Amino acid sequence: MPAKKIRRTAVLALALLMAAAVPVRATTPPTFTVVDTIQPGSGASMAMDASESVALGDYLYFAAYDAAHGYELWRTSGTTTELVSDIQAGGGGSYPYSFTLLGDYLYFSANDGTTGRELWRTDGTEPGTTRVADILSGSGDSEVGYFRAFGGDLYFAANDGTHGTELWRTSGTSTTRVTDINVGAGHSYPWELTTFGGYLYFTADNGTEGNELWRTDGSTTTRVADIRVGAVGSNPYNFTAFGSYLYFGADNGIDGFELWRTDGSTTTRITDINVGAGASSPLGLTPFGEFLYFRADDGSSGNELWRTDGTAPGTTRVMDINTTTGSSNPWGFTAFNGYLYFLADDGVTGGELWRTDGSTTTQVDDINTTGSDGSYPYVFIPLGDYLYFTAYNGTASYVHRTNGTGTELVPFPDAGQRISCDCFDSHIVAVGGRLFSTVESDAIGHEFAYLDEPTYVLPETNRDGGVGSAWTIALSALALVTLAAGVGLRRRSGAVQR
Repeated sequence: MPAKKIRRTAVLALALLMAAAVPVRATTPPTFTVVDTIQPGSGASMAMDASESVALGDYLYFAAYDAAHGYELWRTSGTTTELVSDIQAGGGGSYPYSFTLLGDYLYFSANDGTTGRELWRTDGTEPGTTRVADILSGSGDSEVGYFRAFGGDLYFAANDGTHGTELWRTSGTSTTRVTDINVGAGHSYPWELTTFGGYLYFTADNGTEGNELWRTDGSTTTRVADIRVGAVGSNPYNFTAFGSYLYFGADNGIDGFELWRTDGSTTTRITDINVGAGASSPLGLTPFGEFLYFRADDGSSGNELWRTDGTAPGTTRVMDINTTTGSSNPWGFTAFNGYLYFLADDGVTGGELWRTDGSTTTQVDDINTTGSDGSYPYVFIPLGDYLYFTAYNGTASYVHRTNGTGTELVPFPDAGQRISCDCFDSHIVAVGGRLFSTVESDAIGHEFAYLDEPTYVLPETNRDGGVGSAWTIALSALALVTLAAGVGLRRRSGAVQR
């Protein structure tokens, strides 16, 4: 056989083997599997509804109700669903919420019925579910909240009954107050805890200057800036790290709520979007590409889509989506496959799914085609090749997904099953390639469901992978083809030499 033909044969064989090795990806939405084991039948467990649901390891942790235990801490892998601990023994329920990860533990607030609402943690086992500290001794609530992991500790706000609500931290074994910002029994109410540049930033009130911008490294706690001089406070909010700065909204008492930034040394207003005393009230600050995107009101176009590079000239409106005098109120900004997706109302189709790459801004789909009602997509979860979200189609709320070229409904298995949530939770949560959602119907009440997104797992690329994997077979076969081709070439060469 001629050498060129042998090489062509080897290449063709390789192409066919590689094509066979790559699995065909599903093009239709996977179907949810409904789990009705916590409160079987029409009784509702309200799973994933009473608080945020958080993943730890291969499990999703959430609050749920059953008649024997009340609202307690549960977990599920989809395959296994189990009560983690009956913190308040009996049917009273501990009502766990504010789940936050630190190391191998999930921290949260709960009430055991004896020491009041305090700080707890779990490693997923009954023995590993313990109260971390009784900050307000006795049966009173310390009102722990606003958890944020920083520097190997968990920081939070709590009230010990003596110093008011102040900044605390725990390592899991040692729990201490960081500082008494509002000295004495007054409250500083630290919140918006955000890590940036080796510090934990937050807003707090020292009792004389109102809510202003503060930070701590765990040892030293200082006010970063007194943006609004006097006792009223600038009330900074929506802290978002972008580049070398921390961005936020604040009111200096002159320009209204506008966009500000700090590097910890210098704190400045970027620009006065709504010129004068009117507030542009920037919200939803989200880094995307080389810009920080947000919604703001310039006083004439309503709340629309804006972006900034951190300079006044680089702060511009991306698009006036609602060209009437109304606002498009963009919200839920989520980056996915080179675009920023969000909810917006163009004044014609109602609140629907939009996206932008910074140059082009378009509506992805009009899901609720009933006039201007809108589907109001909410909770965007990137998973595999798709962006999942919940939306109202004119009849009920369901899970949908998009790859950017349209949207499709993700079905529950039985008629009448739909999304249900009182908005204490995020409706849908991903754990690895598995998506969990709330589900409700007359037959099962309020429960949860899950699906597996097949495109989440890429084709096997481990060239040292297990025996029989697609790539192992393909590469082994390639070696044989190459060997055969080499033998053929050597024989051909030998014949010529003779």
